[in-house]
Amino acid sequence: MHPTILGIIAAILSVVAAILIEGASFRSFLHLPAFLLIVGGTLGATIASFSLSQLVRAIRDLKSSLFERESLDLQSIFFKFWEKARKEGLLSLEEEAKRLQHPFLQKGIQLIVDGSDPRTIEEILWEAHEESEKKDLRSAKVFETAAGFSPTIGIIGTVLGLVTVLENLEGGTRVLGQGIATAFIATFYGIAFANLIFLPLAYQLRSFSKKQSNERQAIFRGVLALQSGENRRILAERIEPFLDK
Repeated sequence: MHPTILGIIAAILSVVAAILIEGASFRSFLHLPAFLLIVGGTLGATIASFSLSQLVRAIRDLKSSLFERESLDLQSIFFKFWEKARKEGLLSLEEEAKRLQHPFLQKGIQLIVDGSDPRTIEEILWEAHEESEKKDLRSAKVFETAAGFSPTIGIIGTVLGLVTVLENLEGGTRVLGQGIATAFIATFYGIAFANLIFLPLAYQLRSFSKKQSNERQAIFRGVLALQSGENRRILAERIEPFLDK
């Protein structure tokens, strides 16, 4: 199981354990109207803040970050390309490019095979890298936005609950206490969702984005080194700082 999922589960269980240790009734914290308000309100406000394509990408990126493929061994891949190019020339990499499953790496190798000059390759790959990085960070922003809305909507729920309590003051102190406690459940849900779920997922997406960025930069520098005919040691030096340790 991914560490982020384990962390979220551990955080939620810690809250549950604290409630039980304090001797509070766990059933008091199970309040369907407050839950629906937080979940529905937060989702609605977040959906209204982004385009459908951005939301779909955020979900897809989250899935990729939590169930990511095994990292490419870029050093071995580029050493293989270097050996083949040294023996058979850069054009021999065309078939290798077609078999690649990584779009950014495939684009870089194909640019070499097409005989593009180094400046053109650098501009095309860097622009592609920057655009991908913007989209990756925007996915994290979706969950950060949800984390911002959630506590505020919790306060709205609390205010609604207090209004209901004030309308029923004749019920006595017992009913009044129960009503106030129930009203604050919405704030509890709002803060809990923000800090135990949305923010950890946002930070996970930012971490994944950084990893993807490093991978693209390693490819970017490896492709330029390969195209310029640099030796194996220099090729390794170009990509090594960006490899995932």
